[in-house]
Amino acid sequence: MIVVLVRHAEPIATGGDNPGLSAAGRRRAATLAKMLAGAGITAIFTSDLRRTKETAAPLALLLSITPVEIAGAPAAAATQVKAAGTRVLVVGHTNTVPPIIKALGGPANVVINANEFDRMFVLQVPAHGAESLLTLRYGA
Repeated sequence: MIVVLVRHAEPIATGGDNPGLSAAGRRRAATLAKMLAGAGITAIFTSDLRRTKETAAPLALLLSITPVEIAGAPAAAATQVKAAGTRVLVVGHTNTVPPIIKALGGPANVVINANEFDRMFVLQVPAHGAESLLTLRYGA
């Protein structure tokens, strides 16, 4: 199984507790959709917040996939992701993506800084054996 995990794209600065994406964030979300269009994604998970949903929206629309809200606890989220299919996208936050990676069997030392919106993690979760985590950056 392959799990692609990203932090949401750039939100608007004055969006209150649940901001949508800024123009830069919308460009990044479109880039993410272009990058993953042919990757075989079969399921998309987001948090309940607008910025994660808007980050996933272009790819979801392109692939005709309805995103699902991911469980709050990392272990429950990992179970949900593992049950979803062979190629999954998770759009989360600085404080949710690293614990989900760990819960899926990946390394525990992943950190996403507050100013990083371009981090992409591609985690291979094998049925047996060691995981493999590829860390990338993607621009808009």
